[in-house]
Amino acid sequence: MKVKNSIIWRMLAWFLLLALIPLGAVTIFVQRQVNQTVLGVELQAAIQEARMHAAESAYHPDAFEQHTQIYGGSDVSVFILAADGKYLDHTNPQKAGSFAGNDFSEEILQTFFSGESGSLEDADAGQIIGYSPVPEQNAVLVIVKNNQTVRNTLNDLSRSIFLQLSVILLITSIVSGVAILAVINPLRQLATYADQVGSGDLEATIDTSDFEGEIAVLADSLTTMTARLRDLISNLESKVTERTHDLAMASDVSRQITQVLDMDLLLPELVETTRKGFNLYYVSLYLFDQQNQDLLLEAGSGKKGVLTQSEAKSFHISARPSVVAQAARQRKAEIINDTENSSIHFFDPHLPDTQAEAAFPMLVSDELVGVLDLQSATVDRFQENDTQIFSTLAEQIAIAVRNAQLYREQEHLAQELERADLMKSQFLASMSHELRTPLNAIINFTQLIAMGVVGPVNEDQESMLNTSLSSARHLLQLINDVLDISKIQAGKLSLYIEEEVDLNEEIQAVVDMAEPLLQKQNAGLSQAIQFIQDIDEHLPLIACDRRRFRQVLLNLLSNAIKFTEQGSITFSAKVRADDSLFAIMDTGPGIPTGMLARIFEPFIQSADGLKQAQGTGLGLPISRSLIQAHGGDLWVESKIGEGTTFFFSLPLRPPPTQ
Repeated sequence: MKVKNSIIWRMLAWFLLLALIPLGAVTIFVQRQVNQTVLGVELQAAIQEARMHAAESAYHPDAFEQHTQIYGGSDVSVFILAADGKYLDHTNPQKAGSFAGNDFSEEILQTFFSGESGSLEDADAGQIIGYSPVPEQNAVLVIVKNNQTVRNTLNDLSRSIFLQLSVILLITSIVSGVAILAVINPLRQLATYADQVGSGDLEATIDTSDFEGEIAVLADSLTTMTARLRDLISNLESKVTERTHDLAMASDVSRQITQVLDMDLLLPELVETTRKGFNLYYVSLYLFDQQNQDLLLEAGSGKKGVLTQSEAKSFHISARPSVVAQAARQRKAEIINDTENSSIHFFDPHLPDTQAEAAFPMLVSDELVGVLDLQSATVDRFQENDTQIFSTLAEQIAIAVRNAQLYREQEHLAQELERADLMKSQFLASMSHELRTPLNAIINFTQLIAMGVVGPVNEDQESMLNTSLSSARHLLQLINDVLDISKIQAGKLSLYIEEEVDLNEEIQAVVDMAEPLLQKQNAGLSQAIQFIQDIDEHLPLIACDRRRFRQVLLNLLSNAIKFTEQGSITFSAKVRADDSLFAIMDTGPGIPTGMLARIFEPFIQSADGLKQAQGTGLGLPISRSLIQAHGGDLWVESKIGEGTTFFFSLPLRPPPTQ
């Protein structure tokens, strides 16, 4: 009996030994297949999630925490890595700004910036890593998952399978082969299913009705994981689509408010665009009257807005109940997702279908500009992720409204200034005209007395009379300049155009008038100033205002004589193709670069001009305006210590409009 038992036990031992070999092989095969399948699913999931978050970060880079809030409380890490290896954003705020070289090897970091999306397993760290470049940014978004939990589950599952197969082997060795086949075939189906999911076919299905035991549990786990991955990707795509739409609408509104400064046109278009773009029931915009502390309805969407606005709707900031007033008082968004159960919502008979209301204060540097009020016919319309979009939109509208208000104020101020300037010009023109008549009489009578017409005068009396005449003529010239600049500023300057004016004759006449000035200047100098004429002999006959031409030329020559104390003054006149070019060059002190443009402004004089204590600074602006009225131009070139040259051009004929 012992022998028989020994043989039986020996046979059983050999049988068990021979059976354990394939059993061990099967267990190893099962574990490997399951590990590869689950790892493939995890790696593919990491790629998909990285791509979605990278795309969303490209559209809305400032909402990183909102994109990754689904991982709150888990052991998943998400971060955006710059090309220099520095964390731009991280679900662990303490790591933001640090370098990733402390957490990953150089080989893994180089893989992140390969330019393509991918995934890898860091077996040493027990991590599954997915990465994807952020579109249009030199950065990559990375998702790191802890793989140790999955491996522990797989190890437990492998041990369970091994124990169950051992029990089956002990119970009956006859069906061991069949049991092995029964295990392998479902695993092959699961592997095929996992390959389909890993390749991106998230709609793949598998029939688990024939699976039993742990295989059924594993199959259910795989199908559940696939369903969760499918839902996650679908939700991410939906969120990306919604966010893209919201950002596009916000961009359209921003572009619209930067193109229009007229509030009467801007605000109605703004509320209507917002209503249509965000599929809302009603949108209105209230402006805040700081003085009266009132909120005035400035624009409303659709026919309801026109009807409500026609009633001149306004209310005090302390009004209750009112979502708009409360948002204005608290300077923060007020959201009511069920108006029927709200104590601060004010029912408007013009808006009977309102089910949800959100009011966003429009602030510029903490100063209340108004309130943007949004109403929806759907309960729970305004979610937390909408707050940032609408708050940003309210801020942009506030800036646009403030710009439009400033534009309107500036426009009104410009009109007032223009009116005041016109009145000033009219006053100056009238006063100049009224002063010239008695001043001319004073000059004439003084001249008659100096000539002895009314009786003899001695030398002292004659000298005093001549001084009075000089002062009176100087005053008359100033009055004439004021009258001219007034006409120019009022746009009433007119030219008396004469045909075939001989430039050579006019130039000679001006030179003769300037000769006494030059002689007077030379009288006080140790060395006389040279006067050089470089004038073409046959200048063309042109059409111009003879008196105004002489006025410009004499003004430039007298300025050159007045500011030149040594050297020379050169007068040049040359014929060109369509006009004549005149130049008066002196060797005076020159004009600073910063004053070259300002000397053509009324009542502006250079430092040397102020030292001379003569004139009012009107000669050059009047001269330029007279030349430009002829269709020419007047400009200056100067160097300190070398001298100044004034150029002006005159066309052969002035513009037809003159």
